[in-house]
Amino acid sequence: MNDMMVHAKHPVCYDNEVVNDSPEPCRNSFEAERKSIDIANHSRRNSRHTIRQIMLRAKNNNQLSQIDEILPRKCSTPPPPSLPKYQTKSITPVDEYKSNLSDELKKIAEKELRETDKIRTHAIKAMREWAMENKRIIKCRLDSTVILKVLRFRKFSIPMSQEAFERYLLFREGLYGYDFFSNLDPLKPGIISLLENGLIVPIPNRDKYGRKVILIKLSALDPTIPDIGCRALTLLTLIMEVLIEEEENQIRGLSYVADLSGVHLKQALIFPLDVWYKFGKNTEKVCAIRHKAFHIINMPSSMKFLIDFAVKQMPQKLRDRVKFHTLDSIADIGSIDKRNMPVEYGGEASLIQIADEWKSILISQRERFLKFSEMKVNYKMYPKSILECDPETLKTPLSEMDLSKESKHIDIAGVQGSFRKLEID
Repeated sequence: MNDMMVHAKHPVCYDNEVVNDSPEPCRNSFEAERKSIDIANHSRRNSRHTIRQIMLRAKNNNQLSQIDEILPRKCSTPPPPSLPKYQTKSITPVDEYKSNLSDELKKIAEKELRETDKIRTHAIKAMREWAMENKRIIKCRLDSTVILKVLRFRKFSIPMSQEAFERYLLFREGLYGYDFFSNLDPLKPGIISLLENGLIVPIPNRDKYGRKVILIKLSALDPTIPDIGCRALTLLTLIMEVLIEEEENQIRGLSYVADLSGVHLKQALIFPLDVWYKFGKNTEKVCAIRHKAFHIINMPSSMKFLIDFAVKQMPQKLRDRVKFHTLDSIADIGSIDKRNMPVEYGGEASLIQIADEWKSILISQRERFLKFSEMKVNYKMYPKSILECDPETLKTPLSEMDLSKESKHIDIAGVQGSFRKLEID
């Protein structure tokens, strides 16, 4: 009792500075410090006791959800704080990239694409920030898969990747008169039948460079069927969308074998030449696919001028990758194991089985394809020539154009109705 009276007579103080209203200076700083600690500990014990009481009452009253708003919640693996803001513009979940690349793929990516962990992390964030700030983009994909697909296509040049990304969003809208990409539905009439007929099929396994090989048999096209061209390109796009989601295909690229046996000009001209030209130039610039080899077999003499025209439109690096073969010399395509080719080409694979497998793949991913239609751009901020994907507009990057204001060169209200039905002679 006497000790308590002594402590009461001496207020808590530090460096002779009085804390309470008593004018008497502190005579024992050590004793004062000890008492200060005792008071603090008592306060914390009371605080914990109070929290336990609150939680108990809340539990009894089913009010734990209200307590969650007051007390911080522990999370073992909290999401990166910057990711939720990107979700407002993305149609797919925005994820934090985690590499599963093999050592071999890492070496190829660094050597050919300039990809390292540091560069990749910086580039993904830069692309997402740019997309969020770009008022012309309303909705798009901002998951790491699609962003890396574009970055690898443009060898991690951020300005060129931004250009390809936005141009792709424009191109897939189909405002130039044909609906190739805007409604990617494998159950649309005629899509599965083209697959079953062997028009476009990825052959089993990979070539000696680790690339997937796509076999294209143009004789499977019936030019008398309405919209056969759009159906064919829709099937091609569906298959490409599946393949290019795989990181190995993004890094290694794809190879093609085009069989032109029995092909006539009517089949090749399912689109007018100017449309083929527009399609070729845009896909070359905006579709994030690394085309590594083109093997053309059994080219008829009647098709030579058309193939020569197509090849001349390619950049030199792609021209150098075009090789011509006969059916007898298909075994000389050293990069492709002949056993992986369908039986019709001297291999061991069943074309029917391949088509059935890919039919299941495409239908199983139908919901994902349909969701792509939610990607949108603000038409009002582009001139007519860009909306129509005029190849001449590809010569000037969008970043160098004045697209800050709404375009006055086009009737936006009728753009989908008019351009989708546009017929080119």
